[in-house]
Amino acid sequence: MSELLDKLISVDAIQWALAHKLRVRSGEMFTMRGTPYLADLVLPHRVMHCKKGAQVRVTTTKLLQQVHHCIYGKYRQNVLYMMPTVKQVEALAKISFDPLLGANPFLKKYMTTDTAYVKTFSGRSIYFAGAQPQKVGGSNPKDSANLRSIPCDSIQRDEIDLMDEDMVVLSKQRLRDSELKIEANYASPTYPNYGIDALYQRSTQNKWRIRCGSCGKTTCLVESFPDSIRKVDGVWRRSCVHCGSEIFVQDGGWVPEYPDRDEIGYWIDGLLSPRIDLKLDMERYFESEGTARAEFMRSVLGIATVESSYQLTDKDVYDRCGRDTMRMSCTTECVMGVDVGSPMYVVIGIRTGDDAYEMVYAGSADDFQQLHDLAKKFNVRMAVLDAMPDIHASREFQQKEPYTVYRCQYSEQMPGQPKFDGKEGMVRCNRNEWCDKVYDVFASRRITIPSNCQTVKDYAVQMTSTAKTMIVNPETGLQRPRWIKMGDDHYFHATLYFLLGASRTSPKRLGETRRNIYTKVKNNFYI
Repeated sequence: MSELLDKLISVDAIQWALAHKLRVRSGEMFTMRGTPYLADLVLPHRVMHCKKGAQVRVTTTKLLQQVHHCIYGKYRQNVLYMMPTVKQVEALAKISFDPLLGANPFLKKYMTTDTAYVKTFSGRSIYFAGAQPQKVGGSNPKDSANLRSIPCDSIQRDEIDLMDEDMVVLSKQRLRDSELKIEANYASPTYPNYGIDALYQRSTQNKWRIRCGSCGKTTCLVESFPDSIRKVDGVWRRSCVHCGSEIFVQDGGWVPEYPDRDEIGYWIDGLLSPRIDLKLDMERYFESEGTARAEFMRSVLGIATVESSYQLTDKDVYDRCGRDTMRMSCTTECVMGVDVGSPMYVVIGIRTGDDAYEMVYAGSADDFQQLHDLAKKFNVRMAVLDAMPDIHASREFQQKEPYTVYRCQYSEQMPGQPKFDGKEGMVRCNRNEWCDKVYDVFASRRITIPSNCQTVKDYAVQMTSTAKTMIVNPETGLQRPRWIKMGDDHYFHATLYFLLGASRTSPKRLGETRRNIYTKVKNNFYI
């Protein structure tokens, strides 16, 4: 090889793979034919997010990049390659890595360790880890030995949407001593504003735009779908949405929506792949609906979507608006629900019947002092707030308030009625069941909220930013329901806490009054 080529392949993983005619899965030779969009994925990005359709060769490209960087000393430390489960790690070794080593014997001269979980090239190791948490000492904190003790320069998270979010956060600690701090996340998206879709939204949002050879204008296939795929003389073709001429993937390039952002994002949809059968996919698209249509959107187009009848709509919320404006105080004994954060989101109201409610206030508080002042204005006699994230501050607030305060812990497994512990001032409830409760109260029209105003509009946005769907456990294949966050949903959980608190009070009518209790401190967890 020439000196110039040697220098090129030492810095460019794709050129290295092409020069050595690397063979990958099934012994086929790695090629860039039909996939020019992959070239930018191996540029030296510090943080990169790629939402993609299935089988677009992103995993293969990033895997080769990690091997290349280890061999050529681009990393001083190691690589952590994460997948959702240990079984998927083992499958990756059998499907991708073992064939790579078998078909390219020259790689073995660089290798000193070859197990299912560790591959060491030229003194740098690629650690493969399943992002499966383990409870620590039977408590709520989660940990993983796979993610605690590996100093890394690069973390690759493959199918991040299926990973435990706490494990994703934990993995970042592996980069603390790194000068490079490289992170790459890639996945077929699942739900809007969740996982890879949320990460892409905050990135540069690069899209592959194809220039038409006839009119000179550009088309993004996925943005203009289905108009960008047209049937001409009985054949489905990628088409310019401006003039209808056939267009070709190799005539495209990456164009960022937000070029000044630090985190790089790519959207690689399946329509770009040279392996796609346009006829089959268009038939699948037009003949599908419901869950099948949602799966097509995710796996082919790389579009996050949710198919669920359990999601409040704007109409569900606005239909519950009454005639009264948002109150600024109340003499009737009220219940307060608080989603603790910065700021804290607050919902205050009363229980008006066996399973009927009226919300008199929704808003926020910057700190616990403001929360106390709100409680005083609204004559709050019962409050429920989440125990996390500020455990000590919420407990101190609970002890000082002159009314009953419970701190709430969600459980995914605990069925049945919530467990109120008066001695500890804690309430534990099944998260899914009580999210169902919030949905049901609005859908069955058993709550009244203040008349429409800007705060109610903000409230409606957050009440519609979570939905119930079925999650498939990647380890067992079993399905279970889960409410998925698709944006800020603080008011949704504040409403849940309000309903929890209201379940412990008797029905009241607005206008009923009781003496003020805010003149002395009274630690009493019972009503």
